[in-house]
Amino acid sequence: MMPTLAAVGEMMYGAARGMKDFIMITLGTGVGSGIVANGQLIYGHDGFAGELGHTIIIPDGRLHWGTGAHGSLEAYASATGIRLTALELLEKHHNKTSLLRNVPVEELESYHVHECALQGDEIAIEVFEYTGKVLGMALANFVMFSSPEAIVLFGGPTKSGDLIMKPVRKYMEENLLPIFRNKVKLIFSLLKESDAAILGASALVWEKK
Repeated sequence: MMPTLAAVGEMMYGAARGMKDFIMITLGTGVGSGIVANGQLIYGHDGFAGELGHTIIIPDGRLHWGTGAHGSLEAYASATGIRLTALELLEKHHNKTSLLRNVPVEELESYHVHECALQGDEIAIEVFEYTGKVLGMALANFVMFSSPEAIVLFGGPTKSGDLIMKPVRKYMEENLLPIFRNKVKLIFSLLKESDAAILGASALVWEKK
């Protein structure tokens, strides 16, 4: 429910203010989402619509630690997924030097990858390139599903800026049908992480008065 409320908060007070069709993707330890179409939240018949983080992006891909599914978006594009990708690439390029190797494996987190990428570390940059590729492919699917005006990205990994946004944009556009290309805005949330859901909840209460 939190990503859904965050989407309402974004629509009323944030980067999606005035928009009637957009998707919000929250990137954190998991990947959450909220879909707004024609100015209305999409709930589905049972209230569980919008689980875009658990859609399968890579068939027979990485095992998700919680659901047991293989190849879901959350297994790659979350902060947890970024950590796993870093570990996989460090193993794959075991003969290659990397600043990431200075961090004990059990302590490695996504923010370490960010810090190392900013210092030009090739493996860390590759982590973001791959993460952006997977997320971009997923966003292309979501765009062709609902044709939103914008996709709003929210959460810790977005602080990596162009490191992740450039590959996201590249692979999203490459995987879109021509009719959808260069139409959808990719923007960062304007709300504080601690405030988004609260603002969304308040907006829903106000709407029902």
